Amino acid sequence: MKRSSLLHFLKLIFKIIFVAAVFGSLFSYAMFQGGFVSWFLFYTTTVLVILMLLYAAVPLGSFKVSREVEDNVIAGSELTVTVTIRRRLPFPFLYLSVKDEIGEELARILPGNDTRIIFYPGFKRELVYSYTVPEMQRGEYFFYGVTMETSDMFGIFHKRKFKALEEQLLVYPNYHNIEKWTAYEKHETETHISSMDFIEDITSVAGAREYVPGDKLTSIDWKVTARSSKLMTKEFEEFLGQNFLVILNNNLPDKSSGSYTAYEKGIELVTSLVLHANRKQLKLGLWTLGSSNKAFPVDTGTAHQKQIIYHLSKVQGDFGMDFASILKEYEKSIPYGTTLFIVSAELTDNMLETMRMLLSRRNQVYFCLISRGENDELEQKRFTQLRRYGAEAYILSGGNLDEAMDRAAAN
Repeated sequence: MKRSSLLHFLKLIFKIIFVAAVFGSLFSYAMFQGGFVSWFLFYTTTVLVILMLLYAAVPLGSFKVSREVEDNVIAGSELTVTVTIRRRLPFPFLYLSVKDEIGEELARILPGNDTRIIFYPGFKRELVYSYTVPEMQRGEYFFYGVTMETSDMFGIFHKRKFKALEEQLLVYPNYHNIEKWTAYEKHETETHISSMDFIEDITSVAGAREYVPGDKLTSIDWKVTARSSKLMTKEFEEFLGQNFLVILNNNLPDKSSGSYTAYEKGIELVTSLVLHANRKQLKLGLWTLGSSNKAFPVDTGTAHQKQIIYHLSKVQGDFGMDFASILKEYEKSIPYGTTLFIVSAELTDNMLETMRMLLSRRNQVYFCLISRGENDELEQKRFTQLRRYGAEAYILSGGNLDEAMDRAAAN
């Protein structure tokens, strides 16, 4: 017998002995004292003891528990959870305490940090209650089960039952509709060619880059491969500027609330870009660079979008990482001529130099600096220099790209 089980058994024996001692004492008192008062006290206590023993003898019963949780929850929206309990035996418990056991992440944002309610069920077979989280945050949350407790009126005999009911909830990032970003239309105009020119230009090579999985084998440049000792792929003029790669700086400058807020706004912006690309049927890829890097290839389609949104729902920011150094390691994997959309809550000297190098490789760079709510003069100077290098740069106080473009146009 385990120690906990032995301790529980000993407590039960002690409680029974205690009740028997009280009952015996009152009976002895009534026998020796006599009179109406003493016997009235004895009979009243006898009724209470019988009810107490009945509570102890009758099992808590068989319960069927269900939980209703909303689907497709977006960060910032309200979440309502409804718990339903159905029981077979309508035994009139004095009370029934019910608690939905949830993960720490959800409990942290739940007002009052409690999912408990007390029912006075009587003979009711079905009990229903709900609790609401007014503002959900992006992330993954867990539900484990429902705990039910009751006891007699004196709290001597306590009953507890746990019903496992595991569920997982993924809260998706918030997003904003993008109407004014016309990068794809610009590239489409710049690269538009007639049907006769197409036949000529489709066979003209604009450059070569390192082979990446998914490239056509017929596009391999064997001459360049022989010279460089690396498998190289031809870059055709017709495809330049047609692909978009979003790069998220997953490093937070510090642990202040401003940095956390800026990071979440950056997630909103990236999500908005992904949804915009899917609506416009654009080819888009995503890199999140930090302590653990994740890369989604440049592609299109609903399945591709779902994979990226799922990742953005769960990804968490890092600390102490050098984003510029990590980006340099992946620099060779960036397709030649690809339009880059970089989202970051900071702009350092190393990042500025990396942006200059990317611009020199014919990459058009969109750089979105998410404001942390504080004025950094050095960062502002770097931002101005970045624009001089040729990048289209914006400072965002939130995750809405259209608002940032309006402010930039006004200035």
